[in-house]
Amino acid sequence: MRRTPAVVLAGLLGIAGAVIAAAPAAQAVEIDWTSSCTNDFMGPVGDTPTKVDISVSPVKDKYQVGDQVSVTWKWLAYNKVPLNSPISVPADSTKPAGDIQLSGAQSEVFALEGPQKNPMAAPGEELKVQDMTGTLTLTAPGTLTLAPKGYRTITDAGIAISTTTCVPAAGQVPGVAATLTVEGQQSEGPVLSGTTESHPGFDITLNGSNFAPNATPQLSLCQADGSQCDAGAFVSHALTIDGQGALSGKATLRSFPQPDGAYAVKVSDGTRSASYPITITPYVPSGPPTATVTPSAGKVGDTITVKGVNFPPLNGLFLYETNADGEILGDIPSGGVDAVGNLTAEITIFSPATTMIRITNFGDLTVDVPFTVLTVPPLSQSASVTLAPGALAMTQAGDGLDFGSVTLNGEAQTVKANLNQVTVVDARGGSLGWSLTGSMTDLVAANGTDKIPAGNLAWTPSCAAGAGSLSTVVNGTAVPLSSAPATLCSVTADGKTSGGRFTAGAEVSLTTPKFATAGAYTGTLTLTLI
Repeated sequence: MRRTPAVVLAGLLGIAGAVIAAAPAAQAVEIDWTSSCTNDFMGPVGDTPTKVDISVSPVKDKYQVGDQVSVTWKWLAYNKVPLNSPISVPADSTKPAGDIQLSGAQSEVFALEGPQKNPMAAPGEELKVQDMTGTLTLTAPGTLTLAPKGYRTITDAGIAISTTTCVPAAGQVPGVAATLTVEGQQSEGPVLSGTTESHPGFDITLNGSNFAPNATPQLSLCQADGSQCDAGAFVSHALTIDGQGALSGKATLRSFPQPDGAYAVKVSDGTRSASYPITITPYVPSGPPTATVTPSAGKVGDTITVKGVNFPPLNGLFLYETNADGEILGDIPSGGVDAVGNLTAEITIFSPATTMIRITNFGDLTVDVPFTVLTVPPLSQSASVTLAPGALAMTQAGDGLDFGSVTLNGEAQTVKANLNQVTVVDARGGSLGWSLTGSMTDLVAANGTDKIPAGNLAWTPSCAAGAGSLSTVVNGTAVPLSSAPATLCSVTADGKTSGGRFTAGAEVSLTTPKFATAGAYTGTLTLTLI
């Protein structure tokens, strides 16, 4: 935020009216009233006569719902730069923004804006801002009236951005500038909802429907009555409108200046708009302010980090060193507090007499954090250890895989058993992978002749990495077994340090022949780790 003394800002304000000798445009209606103007830095700056004409084009006897008309606000009197202003208003520094109250068929505030283009204006001279225009979409049948509601001038003089807001003075009601007759069927307008209470610097969430599909949303924060809409009240947003006209996303409110109070969030798709009410309140920290310094001890010349929580949000604070008597030592750097009361700052230790880091606003807030200045240089000792590489090894919980007894019945039958759990430990300390495979022999009867082929057995691997393991283990594929190795589990070398404790298991199924010699059949499943 840029600040400048109030005496300088006075040069950015036009508060005395001057009538323009110009004929009104065709179909325009001349309106005059007295405006009461307030500057966001200086407060009230006086009343001024306001004289404008408002025109609508194209001019028709009757309009249709869906028509778009151009509304023009033409100045018939300009404000003057005060005679006591110490500066002139720079050329091309000021743009106007105005509000039109729509009543009748549509009830809302319609915004207009002019370009930032003006000649330089010295004290006592007219501040000749540009005329304002806007495009209004007619959305409902009936009689629609347009009347000026107020206006603002926004001046960016390089040293500050100053807004002067002018509304009708007490007892002043600007007249109706235009009356339109609209026919047709009322169209369904967009709907908007979202966070209803928030704080400066916080995010709000918005949702909406019936917007123009895939349009670019235009976001602003308005007064509760829909006037004085300000896109700059949001520092950023990530709003989108999809192909069905649904709006969603988040937006971040600016931190400063954003007074507390009741507002309206407004989103336009470039043709139609919707709004909903929101209340902005100060964020209240959950507890008293506290702070720490890191490190808590150091030498003169060291830079330390100060962090705090629960400080008044969006406030500037001062930090400095004190001695045992509370006297200020060295410089007094400042630190900023974010929207939720967090403070982060750095300070360079100046004096060997420092005993405390003080955080204060030189008012009702002071937090002291102890700090020790080291006058005797610290000693250090180096610690080291050598880790020798270990081995890749495996163990198993048992060596028998028993499918039980099956009675032959002339049909193939499937029986299942669980592989005895295998534990793999990789302690090699390198960037290495491994693979655990299994190969199966045929199951041979006691007569040494009859066999059940190895392919009648199949497994479904199940592997897991234990706590603290550095690698990810991958299950092998569920496949029939054979004399060729089939992968049970594996770890792939990926260039990172590998290792860990892993478990490997599988459900093994055996399909019996329809007809075979009765008796016991045995075979061997060989597990290999490489």
